[in-house]
Amino acid sequence: MLASALSRSIRSVEFRIPHGYFADAESWRLGPETQGKKVHLVPIPSSSADARRKLRTEIVKHYNVRGPFLFLHVNLLDNRSEFSAPLEVSLRKDGDDYVAEVFGAIAIANTIAYLSESIDPKSIFIGLTRRGLMSQAVRYLLFGEGETGLMVYTILLRYWDWTPEDDVRPLIFLMSD
Repeated sequence: MLASALSRSIRSVEFRIPHGYFADAESWRLGPETQGKKVHLVPIPSSSADARRKLRTEIVKHYNVRGPFLFLHVNLLDNRSEFSAPLEVSLRKDGDDYVAEVFGAIAIANTIAYLSESIDPKSIFIGLTRRGLMSQAVRYLLFGEGETGLMVYTILLRYWDWTPEDDVRPLIFLMSD
């Protein structure tokens, strides 16, 4: 049991994603528009228009950001004990912003970190919860859910240790509820 817990904790800070693919031709067409410091990445728990509008208003109110947002909603696999799984990405445009739905994810934080490195956003705005850190860590290790903001940061820091120093990294903003 201890070996299993140790293995799971080590895997929790890895990408664990072999590859991703676009779900349709429209997503494939829009993909290049989001890459290379062109968008602000905003993971969201709900992809509803109202949730996106509310979060966009809050971010613009508190931060001096310009340009389009890429709102990212991650749908987890039912069987999260898989070691790795490919991601299916559906991308659409909503006004000046983009909305991405990801299917087949094992963990939310790993998926956000993987997509961040794939699209190279200007910045990442990640929400934090007000729950205790231990309960969040246990929820993340067991279910791939929990305090995703800090886990995304941890995963990216670990990845950046392996990449060249001249790699321009996004600004990361951790926002509380």
